Amino acid sequence: MENSKHTVQLLFLSLSALLLLMPANCRADTGSGRFVAIAYHDVVDTREELASDAVTTDHLIDQFEWLLANNYHPVSVSDLILANRGEKKLPEKPVLLCWDDGYTSFYEKVFPLLRAYNYPAVLAIVGTWLEPEPNANVLYGDNLVPRKKFLTWQQLSKLDQSGLVEIASHSYNLHRAVLADKAGDRLPAVITHIYNKNTGQYENDAAHKNRILTDLQKNNALLTKHLGHPPRVMVWPFGQYNSAALEAAEMAGMPVTLTLDPIPGNIANLQEIGRIYPTLNPELPEFREFLNLNLPHPIRHFFKVDSADILDTAGSEVHFGAFLDRLVDIKPDMVVFEPTVTIKNSHYSLFQNSRYPLAQDRLTRLTWHTSKRGSTGTFLWLSAAMFSPADTSKTDSAGEFFKQLGTFAFSEGLLIDYPRLNDALMKAAASSDPYDNFVKSWDPSLRRLARKNAVHAADTPIISSAFMKLESFQYWQPFVELGLVVSTDLLPQLDAKTTKYLLKYFDFLLLDTRKSSSNPQHTLTTCLPTLEESGLLPQMSILLQYDGTDKQLRDQLTMLPSRNIINWGYEYDNFQECQPSAGIIRTFLSKTSYPFR
Repeated sequence: MENSKHTVQLLFLSLSALLLLMPANCRADTGSGRFVAIAYHDVVDTREELASDAVTTDHLIDQFEWLLANNYHPVSVSDLILANRGEKKLPEKPVLLCWDDGYTSFYEKVFPLLRAYNYPAVLAIVGTWLEPEPNANVLYGDNLVPRKKFLTWQQLSKLDQSGLVEIASHSYNLHRAVLADKAGDRLPAVITHIYNKNTGQYENDAAHKNRILTDLQKNNALLTKHLGHPPRVMVWPFGQYNSAALEAAEMAGMPVTLTLDPIPGNIANLQEIGRIYPTLNPELPEFREFLNLNLPHPIRHFFKVDSADILDTAGSEVHFGAFLDRLVDIKPDMVVFEPTVTIKNSHYSLFQNSRYPLAQDRLTRLTWHTSKRGSTGTFLWLSAAMFSPADTSKTDSAGEFFKQLGTFAFSEGLLIDYPRLNDALMKAAASSDPYDNFVKSWDPSLRRLARKNAVHAADTPIISSAFMKLESFQYWQPFVELGLVVSTDLLPQLDAKTTKYLLKYFDFLLLDTRKSSSNPQHTLTTCLPTLEESGLLPQMSILLQYDGTDKQLRDQLTMLPSRNIINWGYEYDNFQECQPSAGIIRTFLSKTSYPFR
């Protein structure tokens, strides 16, 4: 459908060339096989119609114009597949344009622009939203919306035949939440082992994978019926996926899948293409930042809490509510707690597993709601005991524990407190050649790949065993950051070579001052200048001990920027008593106030 209004808009907005031709502050890394993928959703004409994930037509035209003026090249899925096979080279500054959910606005507003610019795009379709009659309603999340909000099969057929639009699967009926635990939490269907409230049991791994495969096959059959061919691309609902889902997609004939991992795509791995997700109708300067292939490392300001303090008696949410209130008040970048608790010198877990007795089945709720309701990333602290088999006659018991942990933990990262692993890695670093090809930009997927490769290449059993256990966790949580906890006593040994070797496998190092045998402040003062010269300090974080004295903690935090340290946190936060004082620590921890942002 041609729309003369949008043609006029296109001509008028082209007059913004003075802005659009401003030098880009983020250049694509040509020849690297990397590309930026963008996940759009609805497109509307006015700001009054905006939802959080929609963009206005004028902003979309601005963005297309900026791509054109700055020599970016939208590519097709076929281009990526050929490049993956080595049969074609991607153009300079490649971009993959994607639209999720299949709104009518794609046909009415986006498609005319794609034809005008000759830009290819991916369009992801949910089967259950297309099957109702034209005048019916569609269950969209928890709401009923008119069927007419979504594309018709006639429109989809025209899009499919245009040569510009790749029709992808967005699942048949996985774009919804399912019961995740006894507490009644509902999480995305792809990543959740469904909880059966009648039996008190969770879906097993085989049933979970088969449920996903059956759904994907059903949507493929529906698309084949109406378009004459199955899709070859799977776009994960909510961007959520795991390795079982990836295996199901490949079995269903979709070797290319799109996520919402906030990293550039790479032609070497089309099974997990990360995408940026522009929300709140971004202005052009913000959009330009999305196209940066060299992502800066995140700022990490955090506190650690005692997991036992978060737990409530049955039916109560007093402690957890106070914890979430504290997060909303302080607004740290991340919060850290352990997936186990210690009760009378014995370990108990917060999730169902075969290793520790269960204290409470709460880990899914704690990790998911901390992120969604507390707007704070959750990191899990993994102690050395977790890496050793509980029964030495069963060498895989620790690996099974990590797999079960990954099933029920929905966290942004892990902190590895395993001194024997540190010793083994530092010894390996000393005997290795200088390693300069570490990833200076932020990309957890590349560190995971390095760990997977090291499982087979490492000569040290401790290293390969630890990395295998971490990979067991990541089978269910593919995209997480990993931090290695290192005592400040080891800081004199962390020269540039050793640090680069550690950062080959971990996204950052957490320097732990709590159990230092020497003065940690003196150690920091004498040892950090060498790392600063090598540009490695942004990948370092400091963990301080809070002894109940607000002034001491404030003085320590005040000192860190003078040593060019920008990442820090403390343990333990007493959120029930609001100690340390929010008025003191908010300045140092809040992601809305700290001047480094």
